[in-house]
Amino acid sequence: MLNAKQIVDEGLLLLEHAQGKPAQVGYDITLKEVNKIGNRIGYNVFKEGRIGKVLKDKTELTTYTLQTTIMLDGVEGWLLPEGVYDITFNEGCKIPENRVAFIKQRSSLYRNGAIINSPVFDPGFETQNMGTLLYVHEPLFIEKDARVAQIYFHECQPAEKYDGQWQNDKQRSSL
Repeated sequence: MLNAKQIVDEGLLLLEHAQGKPAQVGYDITLKEVNKIGNRIGYNVFKEGRIGKVLKDKTELTTYTLQTTIMLDGVEGWLLPEGVYDITFNEGCKIPENRVAFIKQRSSLYRNGAIINSPVFDPGFETQNMGTLLYVHEPLFIEKDARVAQIYFHECQPAEKYDGQWQNDKQRSSL
């Protein structure tokens, strides 16, 4: 596992809009945007085709409902009821062929009943703003730009460059 200095020195993160900071073995990343995953109650999701699909050659997402920020005690952020959210970070990444990354929630989120479970960020993956899923089990307020997760990297044997559906947010930008 790489330490924070190695992560920064190797340029594994795109930090132009970063609000986070180095941690011991990773880098704390910050919340830029929150979107609700799912369909509104009352819609006939099957008839209208509003259902997520994992197919052999692509993934189709469920409807995203943008969550707008609110002010709570003079602080801008998101008030999130229980549910599943697509979250976007201020920080991006540029992972070389011999590195792999994972994102995990910080303990402050975990202690408030929320879990981040990221997929593998493959060698060769690049994006201006990383994203993953947030599972909220208890209602929660999260301030905009708060440090909510930590990305950590492992060294791996060189692998073929990722060139999938999510490279450079090409899928997300089409939503």
